[in-house]
Amino acid sequence: MKIFTSMMCLAALAAGTQASAQTLYDNFENTRLVSYPVALGVLTQNAPNPGTNTVNSSPTCALYTRDAGQQFAVIVVKPNNRAMADVSAYVAGTKRISMKFRSPAVGTVVEAVLQNSRLNTANYPTGKFGGDFRATTTVANAWETLTFTYVPGTGGNFDPAVKPTDVDQMVLLVAPNTNTGETYYMDDLTGPELLAPVVAPGAVNQLYDNYEGTRVIKYIAYKSSGGLNADTLNPATSPANPSAKVARYTRSTNQFDALVVHPRGAPLADVTPFKNNQIRMTLKVYSPAPGILFQISLQDSTVAGATNYPAGRNSEYTATTTATNAWETLTFTFVNTPSATANTAVNEIVLLVAPNTTVRRRVYLDDWTGPSLVGFVTAARTVKTATAAFAPAYPNPTSGLTKLPFSLQKPAVVSLAVYDNLGRRVATVLDGQTRPAGQFTAELNAARLASGLYTCRLTVDGVALTRPLSVE
Repeated sequence: MKIFTSMMCLAALAAGTQASAQTLYDNFENTRLVSYPVALGVLTQNAPNPGTNTVNSSPTCALYTRDAGQQFAVIVVKPNNRAMADVSAYVAGTKRISMKFRSPAVGTVVEAVLQNSRLNTANYPTGKFGGDFRATTTVANAWETLTFTYVPGTGGNFDPAVKPTDVDQMVLLVAPNTNTGETYYMDDLTGPELLAPVVAPGAVNQLYDNYEGTRVIKYIAYKSSGGLNADTLNPATSPANPSAKVARYTRSTNQFDALVVHPRGAPLADVTPFKNNQIRMTLKVYSPAPGILFQISLQDSTVAGATNYPAGRNSEYTATTTATNAWETLTFTFVNTPSATANTAVNEIVLLVAPNTTVRRRVYLDDWTGPSLVGFVTAARTVKTATAAFAPAYPNPTSGLTKLPFSLQKPAVVSLAVYDNLGRRVATVLDGQTRPAGQFTAELNAARLASGLYTCRLTVDGVALTRPLSVE
């Protein structure tokens, strides 16, 4: 053991002299490089700062209520689809793991353990690298920065098979070897540098809805809490979102307001790459304030119910706004696996705006992406030529009268028909009519069509232009 520890320290001294500073893993606002797949207790990742001071003036932090039933309650910190670079410098002390911490008492011990998650499948200490990194609080009910000191492992409490280049996760233990149920606050967690992320082959992120011409999801009104207008004007076009049309969602006062959608025409593909953070769901959001939490739940609708959480919930993902009345792209990070629902059994997506609050809010949404639909192929759609243009149908989705605008640069013979997913013509709006140059709006009564996704095909002098139409 002494020989092993000495070798580690020598290697660390050599590596640490030219290494850069440690990496900010999570500030619980706009830097979220890690996830927390296991937390023994309750970990809230968007808690308001309980008392700002010169050490930590951030508005948002993490709140952790320790599980009093666990002698060694852990929080697993998993880099998002990355491994850590060589951690030798942290063993040598030339670099330090650190975090901002607020404890109710002086003398609270906090430990960090580095592991290889692939080996950490058996009993302790399998998969554990080296000794422990330890810090102790010096103030009560105030923020301080904890800087962890390496304590070499003794015989039998580490896995010699794990080398300093094999580490891919960190485990935090707050008040280890106790049974306290106290509440603690954390912020600005830093640790060893991270290697470049690895994207799994075949991982696909699909555009669900751009509220102008692409829609492969349907909105389940009877399950949703708030009010959705899926065809409204962009409140503020900008380089972050120049789209003319977006969606407006008004959150209800329900504590867990939900906007529920289902994939249209095909089930979702295996969502494993999203749970590994190999690929991320995204959503453009225009919100009234920074710090608003958005959460996405992937679930099995045949099991998940309004009152039986966590049954049927496969995985949960979060992102937090940083802007006020401006467009930004939220990128969602995996945070939790509520149940053992299979990764191939997801058929429902739930968006929660500011969960666990009761404030009514109005937000705007656009360009929602997520796990692909099985076998879905997005075909190139022509919507404009040099002589004609086909605008999006409105309202869309619809259950009644729908308008189909188009324009002609010169006189032409025009046909307009609607086709189902099997390519069958189900409605004819215009049939070989000659129209002069100008702007036109055709009308379709969609009440006669079954719920589903259709294609509107405008043929101008033999050239077809297409737009999707969703019938509810």
